[in-house]
Amino acid sequence: MVQPATELYLVTGATGQIGRRVVHQLRHQGQRVRAWVRLGSNYQDLADAGAELYFGDITQREDIWTAMTGVNYVISTHNHPQQILQIHLKSNLHLIEVAHKFGVECFTYISGLGVDQYARNAPLLEAKLAIENELLNRTLNYVILRPPLLNHYLLPWLRQLQKTGSLILTGDGHLRHAWISLDDLAHITVKATQNPAFRRQIFPVGGSPLSRWEVIHLYQKLTQSQPMIIPVPLPILDGVRWGLQWLQQEEDLGTLKTLFSHEFICGERDIKQLENHLDIQLEPLEQFLQRYLGLN
Repeated sequence: MVQPATELYLVTGATGQIGRRVVHQLRHQGQRVRAWVRLGSNYQDLADAGAELYFGDITQREDIWTAMTGVNYVISTHNHPQQILQIHLKSNLHLIEVAHKFGVECFTYISGLGVDQYARNAPLLEAKLAIENELLNRTLNYVILRPPLLNHYLLPWLRQLQKTGSLILTGDGHLRHAWISLDDLAHITVKATQNPAFRRQIFPVGGSPLSRWEVIHLYQKLTQSQPMIIPVPLPILDGVRWGLQWLQQEEDLGTLKTLFSHEFICGERDIKQLENHLDIQLEPLEQFLQRYLGLN
């Protein structure tokens, strides 16, 4: 007879691209999951999967204390590119503080490739690096995963291309990024959280590197289409950034400029070590896109 799960996972950002997949994978294992969701967001599938829904303000310490009651594992996936300091940085610092006081078994944080190299003038990377340092300075067990940050934009980017037949390509589209299936990223997140051998370590997470032009060519191959691509040089993005300072949106643009200006890749050795240690085989990007863009 299978014993009911007794450990409880708190997943923040549970309606996001990564968090939603993490919740479903944990529930598929039969784990107890408390999914932190926002009112007005699409969370019905999480409830249908048997997750406990928690409605709270991630910026409020009192709500974090309530959410942490009885929790054994915390998986932090929430993000907000326009309110980096308040929603991303401060809330994660509070989560870490409260998780430490509650004595949770492990705190897993989704960081990003390049945070230790390109944090300057990129507020999201700077915030993620500060959160990493907070974890390193605590006695709390942690797992830090560093996937490519442009990965979050991949599906919305290609869905827009699919819908309109056109795409604005900012910066040098020939720079490579270590794209990874979001399902693989969720799978890695769950397995690393549950494996004591991964505690108090930082892991780069990514697949074979491809440039954005190569992704576009892959899309063309899969759809047998010729979309219109509009290249936009980075100096134009600088102009937009300056013009939007009064809207307090320059933080996100500064991060995007950094992501468009550098390569973010994992070494072949890192990829093989990750696959071997977790006993997984990363899904080819082509297969992932076929499934989620309905291109079968």
